[in-house]
Order: sequence, then structure tokens, then C-alpha cells
Amino acid sequence: MEFTLFIGQFAARCLRTSDLPWKPSTEADVDVNNTLQPAIAERPAPTIDSTVLPCGARWRRRGAAIETHEHVELPLVDAPEPGGDTSRTPPQLAPRDAELWLLARRTQGAALRLDFDLCTSLVRQVFRRDFVYVSRQLHGLETSRRVQGLDRACLSDALAALQHRTDDVLALLRRIATDLDATLASHAPASARLAFARPARFQATIVSPTAHRYLALLIQADETLARLEMAWLLGLVAAAHRSALLSDCRRALHGFKELACQRRQVVGERVREVNARHRDGVPTGANDGAD
Repeated sequence: MEFTLFIGQFAARCLRTSDLPWKPSTEADVDVNNTLQPAIAERPAPTIDSTVLPCGARWRRRGAAIETHEHVELPLVDAPEPGGDTSRTPPQLAPRDAELWLLARRTQGAALRLDFDLCTSLVRQVFRRDFVYVSRQLHGLETSRRVQGLDRACLSDALAALQHRTDDVLALLRRIATDLDATLASHAPASARLAFARPARFQATIVSPTAHRYLALLIQADETLARLEMAWLLGLVAAAHRSALLSDCRRALHGFKELACQRRQVVGERVREVNARHRDGVPTGANDGAD
């Protein structure tokens, strides 16, 4: 209560005009803004050259180019010959290809080496990214035959599903290639030849028969997409139709990869169950004969 009374008396004292340092004579002499202009100090003159940066600066001033070219001059190189020979160059291996050789050495003791050419960027990307991974999944399915007590029906269903998917993808690629061949035969000039800028030669390590069939899918996809590229460059295929066919081929190859991973996971769970029963001493069924 006493503190509130003290605050009120102090505010009243400050508001009295007699206590102010100045006393306006009339209302006209009162500044409507009633503000004091702040004193702004002048900026000191630079002590060093502005063009010289201090030591340890995190940026550097770049001088503007004297002239700007409308386009970049690229060095001219000879175009590759259509169907050029790539056998003289050493074949490229897929990343982590050594893992397949280690798998083969631990199991059957041998692996198949195949050289082939890939021209289209999509198939080259799929081979570099997926071939070793898919081959490992397929190799795991094949080696599951040796597990004593594994349900052979589960393994047979997985291999049959992969074979069926391989046939479906191969039929799709061949159907697209047949349609493109018919279009090119009726409309393409006789002297038309297709030359790719970066054809490459690869070498694949085959560790299972299903992996060899998967490689055949990649080679067929490369041939089909090469025909598609030629038809598009000749104006025989619309850009939207070309994109749709590319998407179909990409989804077909990706679908085989997904199926291989799914079936490998299912069979792997059965194998782990059988191994757990072996560790616990539980007898397994008699359906462990080889296919």
C-alpha cells in the first residue's frame, strides 16, 4: 500500500511543469513530436585499403570477366562409328563383383565369366547397381538346396516364380522390339545407322543359372532400348510414347529384382527355422531330398 502511494506521488511530481527543465510559453511553442534528435557519429575513415582483405578471410573477391561468351566452345571430336568395336578395351566389372567370386569359391568352386556390350544408359545403370545384389539373392536360393530338412515345395515355388517372371519380362521386351522393328523396316531410311556416344564393354561373374537368365534379360533390354532410341531419333515414335516404353522396361527389370529379394527372404526364414531345430535337437521331416 505504501509502495503504491509512493509510485503515485513520484509520477505526479514528474508530470508537473514546474519540475521540467524548460517551460513552454504557449501551445504554439510546443513541438508536436516532442522528440530529441539522436546524435549519429560519423563513420570513421578506413585505415586499410578496401581492396586488400585481412588475413584469414573466409571469402575472396572474384573479379568479373572482361567479356562474356554467348556459348561455351567445346573441343570437336570424331563421332564413334556405328557398331564400333569395343573388344579392344578391357571390360568393366560391376561394383563389388569380387563378392560373387568369393561366393563361388566357397560353394561350387567355379564361376562363369561372360563379356558383353551395353549401349543404353538405363541398362548400364541397372547392371552396375543391381547385378551383384540380385546375383547374391539368386545364389542364396540355389544353395538352399543343400539344407537338410528344408521344405522342397517352398524352394521349388520360389524358383518357378522367378522362371515365370523371367519369361514374362523377356516376352515384353521382345514384343516391344518386334513392334519397333516393324516400324523401322517400313519408315526408316536404308542408310540410317545408330551410333552411341558411350558404348561400354562389361564382364559379368555368373554364380547360378538364374543369374545367367537375369543377365540375358539385361542384354535383351539393351537391344530393345537401342531400337527405341533409333525410332525416336527418326521421329517415328513420339516423346511421350518413348517415355512410356522406357518406364515399362525399367519397371519390368525392377520387378524381377523385387521378386528375387522377396523369395530369398521367404526361403531364408525357412532355412533359419530348420537350423534352429537342428540346434535344439528337434528331428526334421524327411522331405530333404535334392530336386
